[in-house]
Amino acid sequence: MTWRHRFTRCAAAVEAGARQHRRQPLLAVASLFLAGIVCGYRWGAWPAAAVGAAVCGLVLAGRRGGAAPRACVGAALVFLLGWCDAAWNDAGRLREAERLKAAGPRQTFVCRVGPEVVVTPTRGAAAKFTFRAEQLRNGEGRRMFRYLPVTVNWFGARQSGETLAPRAGEVWRLTGRAAVKKGRDGRLALTLNTGEERAAKLTEADLGAWLVRISRARRQAARRLVIGIEDWGVVPALNQAMMLGCRNEIPRDMRLVFSNSGTIHVFAISGMNIALIAALLIVLVAALGVPRPYWVLVVGPLLVFYTFASGSQPSAVRACLMALIYFAAPLVGRKPDGIAALSGTALLVYAYAPSLVYNIGCTLSFAVMGGLVVFCQPFCALGRSLCRVGLLEQRARLYKQAGSPAAERRVRWSIAVLSGIINSVAVSLAAWLASLPLTAYYFARFTPGGFFANLVIAPCAFLVMVGGCLGLAASLVSDWLASSFNHAAGFFTVIMIRTAEITVGFGWANFRIARWAPWMVWSWFLVLAACAVWLRVRRPADGLAWLDGDSALS
Repeated sequence: MTWRHRFTRCAAAVEAGARQHRRQPLLAVASLFLAGIVCGYRWGAWPAAAVGAAVCGLVLAGRRGGAAPRACVGAALVFLLGWCDAAWNDAGRLREAERLKAAGPRQTFVCRVGPEVVVTPTRGAAAKFTFRAEQLRNGEGRRMFRYLPVTVNWFGARQSGETLAPRAGEVWRLTGRAAVKKGRDGRLALTLNTGEERAAKLTEADLGAWLVRISRARRQAARRLVIGIEDWGVVPALNQAMMLGCRNEIPRDMRLVFSNSGTIHVFAISGMNIALIAALLIVLVAALGVPRPYWVLVVGPLLVFYTFASGSQPSAVRACLMALIYFAAPLVGRKPDGIAALSGTALLVYAYAPSLVYNIGCTLSFAVMGGLVVFCQPFCALGRSLCRVGLLEQRARLYKQAGSPAAERRVRWSIAVLSGIINSVAVSLAAWLASLPLTAYYFARFTPGGFFANLVIAPCAFLVMVGGCLGLAASLVSDWLASSFNHAAGFFTVIMIRTAEITVGFGWANFRIARWAPWMVWSWFLVLAACAVWLRVRRPADGLAWLDGDSALS
């Protein structure tokens, strides 16, 4: 390759990047905002960032200068806003931590129980009930913490879960030892340890409140999901985890099996669950004749309800917001676009809660979805080229023209099966490539077995979701019909368990490695970004025809 040719390629890449920015400016805005958040948590100094943002705003308001200088000032404004947001949040946590330290570790608080209470069995008949404290106030009724997230560990008897333990929406007075420590994300958080003898319920939950209604609906759905399969061992707990995010019911040994096989993500309420629920709802509203621009008006509220009912995990919130932005595009006269929806979601999520930039689940969720959006379609095109799907489609057309319907059906079935395999491999490969550096950084593990296990487990998880949804709907009519669908969902769950166990049996499937340094993670993503730009450079010229070797045969 000559230097002139290389220069031409680089120029084409720069032009492709500029064209991509003109089409999707949200991508650059979100990237700059996230970079500002990382710098804000790293170096602080929110007053300086706020002054810089104000100066940039005044320069833009002056409407002077050319397009390029104004674009640079706008980029600096977005970056400094992210910096200020993160630094302000971190400074607020430090102030509240100092205030708690001055008041002493043993405190009495009044709070409302959050939307989810996680039960963890401990020794004997004891258990730990963990929940998020909302509207936390001290004994004098003064609001205590606005920036520090507060987690309460309430210790009591395991059977207290149905009677005495805190439940969603209730107001409790809690006396215990409060401690501020760094969480898994490296940010300060407050933990309060208390128990039955040091806690008192002040008011019952408001049965008409949305929080209580959602909690009650979740418990009812959990019971309906196990109709007919109550004696299937661990299967009911796994189905509840996949459908409703009830991961605390999964036994420790089974959790370890799926973790070591690189497939524990199927039990996190995230993109897959939201996508399936959205797909089922889209089929329903399309059958009812609702025009496409108005789909979001029907699908949106139901997706939001499901997100809250499944525990409002950060990955689920991300997926729900992305689905809402994607489906709302036709309503405002825009074409739905995955990259724009993902960028807009990142901007909203991290502007509201900048500390989520260090949340493992949220980071993995965004990384995997980004990998799917960018690489899934090119990988599918490459797979279709390698497997000669275009040639098979041409053969099916020839059989149709020749009047051989039986032969055409056989070829069509072959194309459908082959396309399903190609799509599954493409999705698994794209997700694995995007999550590999984060797995190496956070967990110091390399999981090549996860790629192969997901080829079986991901489709089975999809079928479990379908069977579970049908079982929930059927339970409103007949327990026998609900049991039939639950049996089908349980059958695919058993296949998932066997696949994970077989994968763990291979020594090469999952092994520990030296933890990756941050520069290694960034280098990996820079390589992936370069590959994405290269694909964008090649696609406009010939529509990925360079991947299709069958085109020469047509």
